[in-house]
Amino acid sequence: MTIFKRSGFEIVYYISTKFFGLRFLLLIFIYSLSFHSNAKTFEVYADDKPVEVFEQNDVPSIHGLSSYKFARITYTGKPIGIKLQSTELNFNHSEWSISPKRYKIKGEKSGNQLSFIIDRLGYVVIRLKQNQDFTKRLVLLFEAPEVIPEKRINIVDFYDVDNSGQKNETSKIQRALDDISGTENVLYFPPGKYKSYKLEFRSNSRIHLNKNARIIADDHSLSSYISDDKTKINHFILIKDVQNLHISGLGTLDGNGTQINALSHPDQSLKIGGMRLLLIYRSRNVQIEGILLKDAGRWNTHILNSEHISFRYCKLMNNPAESKYLGSLDGWDPDSSSDILIENSFGWAGDDTVAIKCTGWGENQEMIPNAERITIRNNVFLTKKSALKIGTETYCELMQNIVFENNDIIESDRVMGINVRDGASVKEVLFKNIYADHCHPDRKQTAINFYITKRNRYTSSLGKIQNITIEDCNFEEAFPNKLAFFRYYSETKKKDLSVHLKNVFIEGKKIEEIDTNFFDPKKNNAKLSFN
Repeated sequence: MTIFKRSGFEIVYYISTKFFGLRFLLLIFIYSLSFHSNAKTFEVYADDKPVEVFEQNDVPSIHGLSSYKFARITYTGKPIGIKLQSTELNFNHSEWSISPKRYKIKGEKSGNQLSFIIDRLGYVVIRLKQNQDFTKRLVLLFEAPEVIPEKRINIVDFYDVDNSGQKNETSKIQRALDDISGTENVLYFPPGKYKSYKLEFRSNSRIHLNKNARIIADDHSLSSYISDDKTKINHFILIKDVQNLHISGLGTLDGNGTQINALSHPDQSLKIGGMRLLLIYRSRNVQIEGILLKDAGRWNTHILNSEHISFRYCKLMNNPAESKYLGSLDGWDPDSSSDILIENSFGWAGDDTVAIKCTGWGENQEMIPNAERITIRNNVFLTKKSALKIGTETYCELMQNIVFENNDIIESDRVMGINVRDGASVKEVLFKNIYADHCHPDRKQTAINFYITKRNRYTSSLGKIQNITIEDCNFEEAFPNKLAFFRYYSETKKKDLSVHLKNVFIEGKKIEEIDTNFFDPKKNNAKLSFN
Protein backbone atom coordinates (compact mmCIF):
# COMPACT_ATOMS: atom_id res chain seq x y z
CA MET A 1 0.00 0.00 0.00
CA THR A 2 1.27 3.45 -0.88
CA ILE A 3 2.02 5.66 2.08
CA PHE A 4 0.89 9.22 1.46
CA LYS A 5 2.91 12.04 2.91
CA ARG A 6 0.05 14.23 4.01
CA SER A 7 -0.66 12.90 7.51
CA GLY A 8 0.24 10.30 10.09
CA PHE A 9 -3.09 8.54 9.58
CA GLU A 10 -1.84 6.84 6.43
CA ILE A 11 1.21 5.50 8.22
CA VAL A 12 -0.92 4.03 10.97
CA TYR A 13 -3.16 2.42 8.38
CA TYR A 14 -0.19 0.96 6.54
CA ILE A 15 1.16 -0.57 9.73
CA SER A 16 -2.23 -2.03 10.51
CA THR A 17 -2.25 -3.95 7.23
CA LYS A 18 0.96 -5.69 8.28
CA PHE A 19 -0.52 -6.76 11.59
CA PHE A 20 -3.94 -8.08 10.75
CA GLY A 21 -4.97 -8.64 14.34
CA LEU A 22 -4.65 -4.93 15.08
CA ARG A 23 -6.27 -3.70 11.91
CA PHE A 24 -9.85 -3.58 13.09
CA LEU A 25 -9.09 -1.68 16.28
CA LEU A 26 -6.77 0.71 14.51
CA LEU A 27 -9.37 1.43 11.84
CA ILE A 28 -11.87 2.37 14.51
CA PHE A 29 -9.27 4.68 16.02
CA ILE A 30 -8.46 6.22 12.63
CA TYR A 31 -12.09 6.79 11.75
CA SER A 32 -12.76 8.54 15.02
CA LEU A 33 -9.74 10.80 14.60
CA SER A 34 -10.64 11.60 10.98
CA PHE A 35 -14.21 12.53 11.74
CA HIS A 36 -13.19 14.56 14.75
CA SER A 37 -10.71 16.48 12.63
CA ASN A 38 -13.15 17.07 9.80
CA ALA A 39 -15.91 18.20 12.11
CA LYS A 40 -13.90 21.21 13.23
CA THR A 41 -13.33 22.62 9.75
CA PHE A 42 -16.61 24.56 9.71
CA GLU A 43 -19.08 25.64 12.33
CA VAL A 44 -22.43 27.02 11.17
CA TYR A 45 -24.96 29.01 13.18
CA ALA A 46 -28.48 30.06 12.14
CA ASP A 47 -29.80 32.90 14.27
CA ASP A 48 -27.00 32.06 16.72
CA LYS A 49 -28.13 28.44 17.04
CA PRO A 50 -25.62 25.75 15.98
CA VAL A 51 -26.42 23.80 12.82
CA GLU A 52 -25.08 20.32 12.20
CA VAL A 53 -22.53 20.10 9.39
CA PHE A 54 -22.55 16.83 7.45
CA GLU A 55 -19.88 15.10 5.42
CA GLN A 56 -20.57 14.22 1.81
CA ASN A 57 -19.75 10.62 2.60
CA ASP A 58 -18.59 8.46 5.48
CA VAL A 59 -15.04 8.05 4.20
CA PRO A 60 -12.27 9.16 6.54
CA SER A 61 -9.57 11.48 5.28
CA ILE A 62 -6.85 8.80 5.38
CA HIS A 63 -7.96 7.44 2.03
CA GLY A 64 -7.09 10.62 0.19
CA LEU A 65 -10.58 11.05 -1.27
CA SER A 66 -12.03 14.53 -1.14
CA SER A 67 -15.19 15.20 0.79
CA TYR A 68 -17.36 18.26 0.88
CA LYS A 69 -19.54 19.52 3.69
CA PHE A 70 -23.13 20.65 3.79
CA ALA A 71 -25.67 21.92 6.29
CA ARG A 72 -29.47 21.88 6.21
CA ILE A 73 -31.39 24.86 7.55
CA THR A 74 -35.15 25.24 7.83
CA TYR A 75 -36.52 28.43 6.29
CA THR A 76 -39.94 29.50 7.60
CA GLY A 77 -40.36 32.72 5.63
CA LYS A 78 -38.42 35.04 7.96
CA PRO A 79 -34.86 36.30 7.31
CA ILE A 80 -32.17 34.15 8.92
CA GLY A 81 -28.82 35.38 10.18
CA ILE A 82 -26.09 32.93 9.13
CA LYS A 83 -22.70 32.81 10.78
CA LEU A 84 -19.86 30.66 9.53
CA GLN A 85 -16.70 29.99 11.54
CA SER A 86 -13.63 28.28 10.15
CA THR A 87 -10.65 26.91 12.04
CA GLU A 88 -8.52 27.00 8.90
CA LEU A 89 -9.11 30.41 7.35
CA ASN A 90 -9.05 34.05 8.29
CA PHE A 91 -11.70 35.69 6.14
CA ASN A 92 -9.94 39.05 6.36
CA HIS A 93 -6.91 37.62 4.56
CA SER A 94 -8.43 34.85 2.41
CA GLU A 95 -10.39 34.87 -0.81
CA TRP A 96 -13.96 33.67 -0.60
CA SER A 97 -17.23 33.99 -2.47
CA ILE A 98 -20.92 33.43 -1.85
CA SER A 99 -22.97 31.99 -4.69
CA PRO A 100 -25.29 32.14 -6.55
CA LYS A 101 -24.18 35.62 -7.45
CA ARG A 102 -27.74 36.37 -8.49
CA TYR A 103 -28.85 36.11 -4.86
CA LYS A 104 -26.76 39.25 -4.18
CA ILE A 105 -25.81 38.09 -0.71
CA LYS A 106 -23.36 40.45 0.98
CA GLY A 107 -21.05 38.72 3.42
CA GLU A 108 -19.53 40.47 6.43
CA LYS A 109 -16.07 39.22 7.43
CA SER A 110 -14.40 39.39 10.83
CA GLY A 111 -11.35 37.23 11.41
CA ASN A 112 -12.37 33.56 11.19
CA GLN A 113 -16.04 34.48 10.97
CA LEU A 114 -18.24 35.18 7.93
CA SER A 115 -21.87 36.25 8.33
CA PHE A 116 -24.80 37.15 6.08
CA ILE A 117 -28.61 37.30 5.91
CA ILE A 118 -30.71 34.89 3.84
CA ASP A 119 -34.38 35.61 3.11
CA ARG A 120 -35.45 32.85 0.75
CA LEU A 121 -35.64 29.15 0.10
CA GLY A 122 -32.73 28.02 -1.98
CA TYR A 123 -29.16 26.83 -2.02
CA VAL A 124 -25.99 28.73 -1.15
CA VAL A 125 -22.41 27.66 -1.84
CA ILE A 126 -19.52 29.28 -0.01
CA ARG A 127 -16.22 28.89 -1.86
CA LEU A 128 -13.02 29.28 0.11
CA LYS A 129 -9.59 29.59 -1.44
CA GLN A 130 -6.89 27.38 -0.04
CA ASN A 131 -3.53 26.34 -1.52
CA GLN A 132 -3.91 28.63 -4.53
CA ASP A 133 -7.26 27.16 -5.50
CA PHE A 134 -10.87 27.15 -4.39
CA THR A 135 -10.70 23.74 -2.81
CA LYS A 136 -13.03 24.23 0.14
CA ARG A 137 -16.77 24.46 -0.38
CA LEU A 138 -19.63 24.54 2.06
CA VAL A 139 -23.17 23.97 0.79
CA LEU A 140 -26.08 25.45 2.74
CA LEU A 141 -29.49 23.99 1.93
CA PHE A 142 -32.39 26.24 2.94
CA GLU A 143 -35.48 24.02 3.01
CA ALA A 144 -39.16 24.45 3.83
CA PRO A 145 -40.40 22.89 7.08
CA GLU A 146 -41.17 19.20 6.72
CA VAL A 147 -44.80 18.10 6.72
CA ILE A 148 -45.34 14.57 8.07
CA PRO A 149 -48.33 12.79 6.48
CA GLU A 150 -51.12 11.94 8.89
CA LYS A 151 -52.29 8.66 7.37
CA ARG A 152 -49.06 6.68 7.58
CA ILE A 153 -47.64 3.28 8.34
CA ASN A 154 -44.50 3.46 10.48
CA ILE A 155 -42.06 0.94 9.03
CA VAL A 156 -40.28 0.52 12.37
CA ASP A 157 -43.44 -0.14 14.38
CA PHE A 158 -45.35 -2.25 11.85
CA TYR A 159 -42.50 -4.23 10.30
CA ASP A 160 -40.00 -4.36 13.15
CA VAL A 161 -37.32 -2.76 10.98
CA ASP A 162 -34.07 -1.91 12.70
CA ASN A 163 -33.23 1.77 12.19
CA SER A 164 -29.92 1.81 14.04
CA GLY A 165 -27.91 0.92 10.95
CA GLN A 166 -26.58 -2.21 12.64
CA LYS A 167 -28.60 -4.77 10.68
CA ASN A 168 -29.25 -5.35 7.01
CA GLU A 169 -33.04 -5.08 6.70
CA THR A 170 -33.53 -5.68 2.97
CA SER A 171 -36.24 -8.33 3.30
CA LYS A 172 -38.32 -6.40 5.84
CA ILE A 173 -38.09 -3.12 3.92
CA GLN A 174 -38.97 -4.82 0.64
CA ARG A 175 -41.98 -6.52 2.26
CA ALA A 176 -43.21 -3.14 3.47
CA LEU A 177 -42.72 -1.63 0.00
CA ASP A 178 -44.72 -4.51 -1.49
CA ASP A 179 -47.53 -4.26 1.07
CA ILE A 180 -48.04 -0.52 0.70
CA SER A 181 -48.70 -0.81 -3.04
CA GLY A 182 -52.32 -0.12 -3.92
CA THR A 183 -53.28 1.14 -0.47
CA GLU A 184 -54.19 4.64 0.67
CA ASN A 185 -51.53 4.69 3.37
CA VAL A 186 -48.11 6.31 3.24
CA LEU A 187 -45.12 4.13 4.12
CA TYR A 188 -43.26 6.25 6.65
CA PHE A 189 -39.56 5.99 7.51
CA PRO A 190 -39.00 7.69 10.90
CA PRO A 191 -35.57 9.04 11.92
CA GLY A 192 -32.80 6.47 11.73
CA LYS A 193 -30.35 4.66 9.46
CA TYR A 194 -31.75 1.84 7.33
CA LYS A 195 -29.15 -0.50 5.87
CA SER A 196 -30.18 -2.51 2.84
CA TYR A 197 -29.22 -4.16 -0.42
CA LYS A 198 -31.14 -3.53 -3.66
CA LEU A 199 -34.75 -2.36 -3.20
CA GLU A 200 -37.66 -2.13 -5.64
CA PHE A 201 -40.40 0.48 -5.31
CA ARG A 202 -43.89 -0.48 -6.52
CA SER A 203 -46.80 1.09 -8.40
CA ASN A 204 -49.58 3.03 -6.70
CA SER A 205 -47.44 3.79 -3.65
CA ARG A 206 -46.64 6.73 -1.44
CA ILE A 207 -43.42 6.79 0.57
CA HIS A 208 -42.23 9.45 2.99
CA LEU A 209 -38.73 9.72 4.44
CA ASN A 210 -38.32 11.79 7.59
CA LYS A 211 -35.61 14.43 7.34
CA ASN A 212 -33.42 12.34 9.62
CA ALA A 213 -34.14 9.04 7.86
CA ARG A 214 -31.40 7.60 5.69
CA ILE A 215 -31.68 4.48 3.53
CA ILE A 216 -28.11 3.41 2.78
CA ALA A 217 -26.66 0.75 0.50
CA ASP A 218 -24.86 -1.99 2.45
CA ASP A 219 -21.25 -2.38 1.30
CA HIS A 220 -20.76 -6.03 2.27
CA SER A 221 -21.76 -7.59 -1.07
CA LEU A 222 -21.32 -5.88 -4.43
CA SER A 223 -23.01 -8.77 -6.22
CA SER A 224 -26.30 -7.79 -4.57
CA TYR A 225 -26.52 -4.77 -6.87
CA ILE A 226 -25.75 -6.47 -10.17
CA SER A 227 -28.62 -6.14 -12.62
CA ASP A 228 -30.65 -9.26 -13.36
CA ASP A 229 -32.44 -7.86 -16.41
CA LYS A 230 -31.42 -7.11 -19.97
CA THR A 231 -30.40 -3.52 -19.24
CA LYS A 232 -27.35 -4.77 -17.33
CA ILE A 233 -27.49 -1.49 -15.41
CA ASN A 234 -26.49 -2.05 -11.79
CA HIS A 235 -28.46 -0.12 -9.19
CA PHE A 236 -29.45 0.35 -5.56
CA ILE A 237 -33.04 1.67 -5.84
CA LEU A 238 -35.09 0.34 -8.76
CA ILE A 239 -38.34 1.82 -10.07
CA LYS A 240 -39.23 -0.53 -12.95
CA ASP A 241 -42.55 -0.85 -14.79
CA VAL A 242 -44.08 1.40 -12.15
CA GLN A 243 -47.02 3.76 -12.42
CA ASN A 244 -48.18 6.34 -9.91
CA LEU A 245 -45.43 6.56 -7.31
CA HIS A 246 -44.91 9.49 -4.94
CA ILE A 247 -41.73 9.74 -2.82
CA SER A 248 -41.60 12.69 -0.43
CA GLY A 249 -39.87 14.01 2.66
CA LEU A 250 -36.48 15.46 3.39
CA GLY A 251 -34.80 12.12 4.05
CA THR A 252 -31.84 10.59 2.25
CA LEU A 253 -31.30 7.85 -0.31
CA ASP A 254 -27.60 7.06 0.06
CA GLY A 255 -25.83 4.94 -2.56
CA ASN A 256 -22.70 4.65 -0.39
CA GLY A 257 -20.81 4.57 -3.67
CA THR A 258 -17.45 5.70 -2.37
CA GLN A 259 -17.33 2.96 0.22
CA ILE A 260 -18.67 0.25 -2.09
CA ASN A 261 -16.76 1.02 -5.25
CA ALA A 262 -13.54 2.62 -4.08
CA LEU A 263 -12.92 0.94 -0.75
CA SER A 264 -14.80 -2.28 -0.13
CA HIS A 265 -14.76 -3.79 -3.63
CA PRO A 266 -12.39 -1.76 -5.84
CA ASP A 267 -11.32 -4.60 -8.15
CA GLN A 268 -14.87 -5.83 -8.67
CA SER A 269 -16.21 -2.33 -9.21
CA LEU A 270 -13.82 -1.87 -12.13
CA LYS A 271 -15.11 -5.06 -13.74
CA ILE A 272 -18.83 -4.41 -13.50
CA GLY A 273 -18.98 -0.63 -13.48
CA GLY A 274 -20.40 1.63 -10.82
CA MET A 275 -24.03 1.28 -9.85
CA ARG A 276 -26.79 3.88 -10.10
CA LEU A 277 -28.27 5.16 -6.91
CA LEU A 278 -31.68 5.37 -8.57
CA LEU A 279 -32.79 3.70 -11.81
CA ILE A 280 -36.23 4.62 -13.15
CA TYR A 281 -36.99 2.24 -16.03
CA ARG A 282 -40.13 1.95 -18.21
CA SER A 283 -42.17 3.88 -15.67
CA ARG A 284 -44.60 6.78 -15.70
CA ASN A 285 -46.16 9.25 -13.28
CA VAL A 286 -43.37 9.20 -10.71
CA GLN A 287 -43.02 12.23 -8.42
CA ILE A 288 -40.02 12.73 -6.13
CA GLU A 289 -40.04 15.72 -3.79
CA GLY A 290 -37.57 17.01 -1.21
CA ILE A 291 -35.33 13.93 -1.09
CA LEU A 292 -31.53 14.06 -0.74
CA LEU A 293 -29.89 11.75 -3.31
CA LYS A 294 -26.24 11.23 -2.46
CA ASP A 295 -23.02 9.35 -3.15
CA ALA A 296 -23.71 7.01 -6.05
CA GLY A 297 -20.89 4.93 -7.48
CA ARG A 298 -21.69 6.18 -10.96
CA TRP A 299 -24.67 8.08 -12.40
CA ASN A 300 -26.83 9.18 -9.53
CA THR A 301 -30.28 9.14 -11.12
CA HIS A 302 -30.94 7.41 -14.44
CA ILE A 303 -34.38 7.94 -16.01
CA LEU A 304 -34.65 5.38 -18.83
CA ASN A 305 -37.49 4.85 -21.31
CA SER A 306 -39.90 6.60 -18.95
CA GLU A 307 -42.36 9.47 -19.07
CA HIS A 308 -44.00 11.97 -16.75
CA ILE A 309 -41.24 11.93 -14.15
CA SER A 310 -40.64 14.92 -11.85
CA PHE A 311 -38.08 15.99 -9.26
CA ARG A 312 -38.95 19.00 -7.11
CA TYR A 313 -36.91 20.52 -4.29
CA CYS A 314 -34.50 17.60 -4.37
CA LYS A 315 -30.85 17.73 -3.41
CA LEU A 316 -28.42 15.64 -5.40
CA MET A 317 -24.81 15.19 -4.33
CA ASN A 318 -22.62 12.81 -6.27
CA ASN A 319 -19.13 12.28 -4.99
CA PRO A 320 -16.68 14.64 -6.73
CA ALA A 321 -13.62 12.71 -5.54
CA GLU A 322 -10.96 11.68 -8.02
CA SER A 323 -10.72 7.88 -7.97
CA LYS A 324 -10.23 5.30 -10.71
CA TYR A 325 -12.77 3.11 -8.92
CA LEU A 326 -15.60 5.62 -9.30
CA GLY A 327 -17.36 5.88 -12.65
CA SER A 328 -18.91 8.82 -14.48
CA LEU A 329 -20.43 10.71 -11.58
CA ASP A 330 -23.38 12.29 -13.40
CA GLY A 331 -26.30 13.83 -11.56
CA TRP A 332 -29.58 13.39 -13.46
CA ASP A 333 -29.61 11.48 -16.78
CA PRO A 334 -32.98 11.57 -18.58
CA ASP A 335 -32.45 8.87 -21.20
CA SER A 336 -34.84 8.21 -24.10
CA SER A 337 -37.55 9.68 -21.89
CA SER A 338 -40.24 12.33 -22.28
CA ASP A 339 -42.17 14.79 -20.13
CA ILE A 340 -39.44 15.11 -17.52
CA LEU A 341 -39.26 17.96 -15.00
CA ILE A 342 -36.40 18.88 -12.66
CA GLU A 343 -37.07 22.10 -10.79
CA ASN A 344 -36.16 24.01 -7.62
CA SER A 345 -33.43 21.50 -6.91
CA PHE A 346 -29.72 21.47 -6.12
CA GLY A 347 -27.12 19.33 -7.86
CA TRP A 348 -23.40 18.80 -7.24
CA ALA A 349 -21.83 16.17 -9.46
CA GLY A 350 -18.36 14.99 -10.35
CA ASP A 351 -19.47 14.78 -13.98
CA ASP A 352 -22.39 16.31 -15.89
CA THR A 353 -25.09 17.64 -13.56
CA VAL A 354 -27.88 17.08 -16.10
CA ALA A 355 -27.19 15.11 -19.27
CA ILE A 356 -30.14 14.35 -21.54
CA LYS A 357 -29.34 11.22 -23.55
CA CYS A 358 -30.52 8.46 -25.82
CA THR A 359 -28.20 5.58 -25.01
CA GLY A 360 -29.72 2.91 -27.22
CA TRP A 361 -31.91 1.00 -24.79
CA GLY A 362 -34.86 0.31 -27.08
CA GLU A 363 -37.16 -2.53 -26.13
CA ASN A 364 -35.80 -4.69 -28.92
CA GLN A 365 -32.62 -2.76 -29.60
CA GLU A 366 -34.33 -1.60 -32.76
CA MET A 367 -36.56 1.35 -31.95
CA ILE A 368 -35.03 3.79 -29.51
CA PRO A 369 -37.49 6.19 -27.84
CA ASN A 370 -36.98 9.88 -28.46
CA ALA A 371 -36.20 12.44 -25.76
CA GLU A 372 -38.91 15.09 -25.78
CA ARG A 373 -40.55 17.76 -23.60
CA ILE A 374 -37.93 17.99 -20.91
CA THR A 375 -37.73 21.01 -18.59
CA ILE A 376 -34.86 21.90 -16.25
CA ARG A 377 -35.68 25.11 -14.35
CA ASN A 378 -35.07 27.11 -11.17
CA ASN A 379 -32.12 24.98 -10.07
CA VAL A 380 -28.67 25.59 -8.61
CA PHE A 381 -25.91 23.39 -10.04
CA LEU A 382 -22.24 22.84 -9.28
CA THR A 383 -19.99 20.55 -11.33
CA LYS A 384 -16.50 20.06 -12.68
CA LYS A 385 -17.92 19.06 -16.09
CA SER A 386 -21.04 20.17 -18.05
CA ALA A 387 -23.90 21.73 -16.13
CA LEU A 388 -26.67 21.67 -18.78
CA LYS A 389 -26.03 19.08 -21.47
CA ILE A 390 -27.62 17.11 -24.29
CA GLY A 391 -25.56 14.08 -25.36
CA THR A 392 -23.11 12.68 -25.91
CA GLU A 393 -25.17 9.51 -26.48
CA THR A 394 -27.67 10.45 -29.19
CA TYR A 395 -28.84 7.20 -30.77
CA CYS A 396 -32.52 8.11 -31.19
CA GLU A 397 -34.17 9.96 -34.06
CA LEU A 398 -35.29 13.12 -32.26
CA MET A 399 -34.35 15.08 -29.15
CA GLN A 400 -36.62 18.09 -29.07
CA ASN A 401 -38.66 20.61 -27.08
CA ILE A 402 -36.11 20.87 -24.29
CA VAL A 403 -36.00 23.88 -21.95
CA PHE A 404 -33.23 24.94 -19.58
CA GLU A 405 -34.57 27.99 -17.78
CA ASN A 406 -33.63 30.15 -14.81
CA ASN A 407 -30.75 28.01 -13.57
CA ASP A 408 -27.75 29.21 -11.58
CA ILE A 409 -24.47 27.49 -12.41
CA ILE A 410 -21.96 28.05 -9.64
CA GLU A 411 -19.09 26.14 -11.23
CA SER A 412 -18.65 24.17 -14.45
CA ASP A 413 -16.11 23.73 -17.20
CA ARG A 414 -18.97 23.88 -19.75
CA VAL A 415 -22.16 25.68 -18.82
CA MET A 416 -24.11 24.53 -21.90
CA GLY A 417 -23.34 21.56 -24.09
CA ILE A 418 -24.99 19.83 -27.04
CA ASN A 419 -22.82 16.97 -28.30
CA VAL A 420 -24.30 14.89 -31.14
CA ARG A 421 -22.27 11.79 -32.03
CA ASP A 422 -24.84 9.19 -33.04
CA GLY A 423 -27.12 10.73 -35.64
CA ALA A 424 -29.99 12.28 -33.67
CA SER A 425 -31.64 15.50 -34.73
CA VAL A 426 -31.59 17.89 -31.76
CA LYS A 427 -33.96 20.81 -32.24
CA GLU A 428 -36.18 23.34 -30.50
CA VAL A 429 -33.97 23.78 -27.46
CA LEU A 430 -34.11 26.88 -25.26
CA PHE A 431 -31.45 28.05 -22.81
CA LYS A 432 -33.02 31.03 -21.06
CA ASN A 433 -32.02 33.11 -18.06
CA ILE A 434 -28.95 31.04 -17.21
CA TYR A 435 -26.50 32.69 -14.85
CA ALA A 436 -22.99 31.23 -14.58
CA ASP A 437 -20.66 32.32 -11.78
CA HIS A 438 -17.29 30.54 -12.15
CA CYS A 439 -15.29 28.34 -14.49
CA HIS A 440 -14.12 25.05 -13.03
CA PRO A 441 -10.52 24.36 -14.09
CA ASP A 442 -11.20 21.07 -15.87
CA ARG A 443 -10.31 20.13 -19.47
CA LYS A 444 -12.72 21.99 -21.78
CA GLN A 445 -13.17 25.31 -19.96
CA THR A 446 -15.56 26.78 -22.49
CA ALA A 447 -18.87 28.39 -21.60
CA ILE A 448 -20.76 26.91 -24.56
CA ASN A 449 -19.76 23.76 -26.42
CA PHE A 450 -21.96 22.54 -29.30
CA TYR A 451 -20.73 20.11 -31.93
CA ILE A 452 -21.77 17.48 -34.47
CA THR A 453 -19.48 14.52 -35.12
CA LYS A 454 -19.49 10.74 -35.56
CA ARG A 455 -18.80 8.29 -32.78
CA ASN A 456 -17.45 5.96 -35.46
CA ARG A 457 -16.36 7.70 -38.64
CA TYR A 458 -17.30 4.69 -40.77
CA THR A 459 -20.61 3.54 -39.28
CA SER A 460 -22.14 6.43 -37.33
CA SER A 461 -24.67 8.83 -38.84
CA LEU A 462 -24.37 12.57 -38.77
CA GLY A 463 -27.00 14.35 -36.75
CA LYS A 464 -28.21 17.94 -36.60
CA ILE A 465 -28.47 20.74 -34.05
CA GLN A 466 -31.12 23.20 -35.19
CA ASN A 467 -33.30 25.98 -33.85
CA ILE A 468 -31.39 26.45 -30.63
CA THR A 469 -31.98 29.68 -28.71
CA ILE A 470 -29.69 31.08 -26.02
CA GLU A 471 -31.52 34.00 -24.46
CA ASP A 472 -30.99 36.35 -21.51
CA CYS A 473 -27.92 34.52 -20.25
CA ASN A 474 -25.06 35.93 -18.24
CA PHE A 475 -21.56 34.58 -17.74
CA GLU A 476 -20.03 36.36 -14.76
CA GLU A 477 -16.52 35.61 -15.99
CA ALA A 478 -14.99 34.66 -19.33
CA PHE A 479 -13.96 31.06 -19.69
CA PRO A 480 -10.34 30.45 -20.80
CA ASN A 481 -11.36 28.73 -24.05
CA LYS A 482 -13.62 30.37 -26.58
CA LEU A 483 -17.21 29.46 -27.45
CA ALA A 484 -17.47 26.43 -29.74
CA PHE A 485 -20.14 25.80 -32.38
CA PHE A 486 -18.53 23.25 -34.68
CA ARG A 487 -19.34 20.69 -37.39
CA TYR A 488 -16.53 18.14 -37.65
CA TYR A 489 -17.48 16.67 -41.06
CA SER A 490 -17.84 18.41 -44.41
CA GLU A 491 -21.06 16.46 -45.17
CA THR A 492 -22.89 18.70 -42.75
CA LYS A 493 -24.13 22.05 -43.92
CA LYS A 494 -23.95 25.33 -42.06
CA LYS A 495 -27.67 25.24 -41.33
CA ASP A 496 -27.30 21.79 -39.73
CA LEU A 497 -25.96 23.60 -36.69
CA SER A 498 -27.99 26.75 -36.18
CA VAL A 499 -28.07 28.83 -33.02
CA HIS A 500 -29.59 32.20 -32.16
CA LEU A 501 -28.04 34.26 -29.34
CA LYS A 502 -30.17 36.97 -27.76
CA ASN A 503 -29.08 39.14 -24.83
CA VAL A 504 -26.06 37.01 -23.98
CA PHE A 505 -23.45 38.71 -21.78
CA ILE A 506 -19.88 37.66 -20.96
CA GLU A 507 -18.10 39.70 -18.30
CA GLY A 508 -20.77 42.35 -18.75
CA LYS A 509 -20.27 42.63 -22.53
CA LYS A 510 -23.20 41.82 -24.78
CA ILE A 511 -22.38 39.36 -27.58
CA GLU A 512 -23.78 40.74 -30.84
CA GLU A 513 -21.39 39.32 -33.40
CA ILE A 514 -18.54 36.87 -33.91
CA ASP A 515 -16.30 38.74 -31.52
CA THR A 516 -12.79 37.27 -31.66
CA ASN A 517 -12.45 37.85 -27.91
CA PHE A 518 -14.98 35.09 -27.40
CA PHE A 519 -15.06 33.20 -30.72
CA ASP A 520 -12.34 31.49 -32.72
CA PRO A 521 -13.50 31.92 -36.35
CA LYS A 522 -11.56 28.83 -37.40
CA LYS A 523 -13.43 26.68 -34.85
CA ASN A 524 -16.89 28.10 -35.44
CA ASN A 525 -18.49 26.99 -38.69
CA ALA A 526 -22.13 26.99 -37.64
CA LYS A 527 -24.96 29.30 -38.58
CA LEU A 528 -25.01 31.83 -35.77
CA SER A 529 -27.40 34.76 -35.49
CA PHE A 530 -27.67 37.55 -32.96
CA ASN A 531 -30.43 39.91 -31.88
